[in-house]
Amino acid sequence: MTAQQQDALAPVRAALLAEARAEAERELTAARLDADATLARARARASSILDAAAQEGRADAASSIAAEHEKARRAARTVELTAQGEIYDELLQRVTAAVARAFTEPSRREQLVAAVHAQLGAGAVVRDAPGGGVTGEVTGRLVDLGVQAVTGRAVDALGDEVRALWAP
Repeated sequence: MTAQQQDALAPVRAALLAEARAEAERELTAARLDADATLARARARASSILDAAAQEGRADAASSIAAEHEKARRAARTVELTAQGEIYDELLQRVTAAVARAFTEPSRREQLVAAVHAQLGAGAVVRDAPGGGVTGEVTGRLVDLGVQAVTGRAVDALGDEVRALWAP
């Protein structure tokens, strides 16, 4: 190619080069915009994943805390019920001991026999009860004035007053 031909083609070459540069710049701008959009979507997705993980973590923590609270509440209730049972058992032992002592008094047996006859009549068969006191029976009817029965009735008669032993 001659210099004159090259000079004649120079404006065409410059125009083609300018068009190629403009097209490259448009492609580069489009690629940058696409990359920015992809990066923004990735950031939004990452933020969404982090938010979901944090929310799940808070929910798991709340559930775990609630389970621990329930476990502690049950343990405290068990301790409370055990203490109440011990107090009740001690009350029964003390009342049983007091009734047993009272039933060893010489005149007490006569009073108990009289109480049986008052309830069942003079024909009642009266026997000594195991542990102290007496029982009486007549034709299918029984009166138990033994230590255990009297103790049980005495404590039952206290009703809600027994709860005052462990109430604040």
